[in-house]
Amino acid sequence: MKYRCLVVFLILCSILSFSGCGKEVSSAKITRDDEFVGGNLTFVYDEKLREISVGGEGEFIQFYDKDLARNWEAGNRIGLKIIAPKEIDDHAKTTIEIDGVTFVDMFVKIDGQRQDFFNIYPIVTEKTKEINFKICWNESVNAQNYKIKIMSGTKLLDQSGKVIN
Repeated sequence: MKYRCLVVFLILCSILSFSGCGKEVSSAKITRDDEFVGGNLTFVYDEKLREISVGGEGEFIQFYDKDLARNWEAGNRIGLKIIAPKEIDDHAKTTIEIDGVTFVDMFVKIDGQRQDFFNIYPIVTEKTKEINFKICWNESVNAQNYKIKIMSGTKLLDQSGKVIN
């Protein structure tokens, strides 16, 4: 019986260590990016639910041309500024996963110094209702899942500034 308990305990420990369990940290602070990419849109962030609501009835998401300097494909984009939780002091190992693509080393650098924030600019299409992304601040912290919700009534603008039906 004593050995069974020990075996069960060891199995549980190994499962937890492989499942990425770590400590919990507070949610990121999320605001509109400083350039207001996407246009003048309503923006509401629920830090507890980790949900961002963007747009609304009669609001429009702007179109952006391809931009090689930013590594952007052409399309309608929204911009978010994500500020790391205060508990995170090493930003070098942070990753973000959006639509199955993992990004690394995205923190803004000013005068060669890595800041505590980065920006994301996901593309929004006519079919986009939600965009999910996951941030792993480092290997000792549990990953955090976030959701961007495009609110009902939000329209897209095409390259000439006309509303896409």
